[in-house]
Amino acid sequence: MAILILEDQLAFYRAYHFNKINVAIHAIGVPLILLSTIVAALAVPLPFFNNPYLNLGSASALGYGVFYCLLDPLGYVALPLLASVAYFTVNTLFAEFPVALVVKTALGISAAGWVAQFIGHGVFEKRAPALFDNLVQALVLAPFFILFELVFAAGFRRDLKKKMDNKAGVLVRDFRVGKKVQ
Repeated sequence: MAILILEDQLAFYRAYHFNKINVAIHAIGVPLILLSTIVAALAVPLPFFNNPYLNLGSASALGYGVFYCLLDPLGYVALPLLASVAYFTVNTLFAEFPVALVVKTALGISAAGWVAQFIGHGVFEKRAPALFDNLVQALVLAPFFILFELVFAAGFRRDLKKKMDNKAGVLVRDFRVGKKVQ
């Protein structure tokens, strides 16, 4: 699987997300996890940088955005939206509440999102989450996968959806017959 081929990346993640209820749980949980994690990470300064705007959260948002832009032009839309939502959310929260309270709340929201997703996999998908096979890929790709699920639901990029579903179907079949999924 090539790292910068969108179809391959989406197929990997899709292979773990065929159940509609599980996908719906992820459509809510993934954005909450991403935003709350970035909110908490914005309170963590980067070493060697004495700048309040250069922190773990801004570096993470930039990393996600760059990867998404390399995968597909839709990333050019996702990056500004992700950065803007995180920026305005954090500035509003940090202006109104103590930083420690914001971070604790964000981590609690993140934990709730994770629990919901594990329930989705255990109860509805009946398969372990993708992160057990490839942690980094699953964490980085989940938000973009959800974005594309919305794009597909709106009727766009049908050719990509068909290719993704076909490749994911092969991955699931291979998994079920006991082959190692790559």
